[in-house]
Amino acid sequence: MRETEYDTMRAVENRHWWYATLHRLVQHALVDQLPPRGHVLDAGCGTGGMLAFLRERIRYLDFAGVDISEQAVQHCWRRGLTTVRQGTVHEMPFDAGDFDAVLCLDLLYHTAVEEERALAEISRVLRPGGLLVLNLPAFDCLRGSHDAAVCGSRRYKACHVRLLLERHNLQVEMIHYWNAWLFLPLLVWRRWSRRNATTGTSDVKLPASWLNGLLTRAGRLDVWLCRTFHLPFGSSVFAVARKQHLPMGGSSNDGC
Repeated sequence: MRETEYDTMRAVENRHWWYATLHRLVQHALVDQLPPRGHVLDAGCGTGGMLAFLRERIRYLDFAGVDISEQAVQHCWRRGLTTVRQGTVHEMPFDAGDFDAVLCLDLLYHTAVEEERALAEISRVLRPGGLLVLNLPAFDCLRGSHDAAVCGSRRYKACHVRLLLERHNLQVEMIHYWNAWLFLPLLVWRRWSRRNATTGTSDVKLPASWLNGLLTRAGRLDVWLCRTFHLPFGSSVFAVARKQHLPMGGSSNDGC
């Protein structure tokens, strides 16, 4: 990711409606699923917004993070997130089975990340029965200047995410798209933005306070609708999977 984007992320992630929606999604996935003092890793934690949020909301869990960017890690340390380390998700500085849950949020789609290698490493540090909470950008048709700015190289459909996880002994328990209500406006904007794909910036900009509040409420409703009715589109795909005690058998193509 471009270095300037880390500063942009840090400036807005505590207030921006999109981050607020994702934070609540992850919180909902973790609450009552892990034992007291359970260990949670944010793999590719960026500037630490998610870790800071969860540390305040779920106090009975212990959180750690890892990110390849020294700049991102410095942002985390300035937040007081002293359990964040610098390192690659391809070879994380943790022992096998160290964590009860791993967060993998918009990580696998980055150019520098080898998705199969990263998932193998995530599966390694998860204990048997542990949870993976995953979020990824969806649908190649939504590619635009934002992807170039954050060095994103691939987007996903839910059926492909399921197959990808199952190859690494991770059984999907829940998967759905979200941010469906903005799919069409975002499609138009991203197509237009491709004209400046090499010089443009990301879409991470904080709206006016009144609009940000409105978008936050709309985002919560959107997540409920997507999760309840399994809408077949959205700008992101969210999944919760559990590491199996034994290797999984073959899987179907799930309609891909």
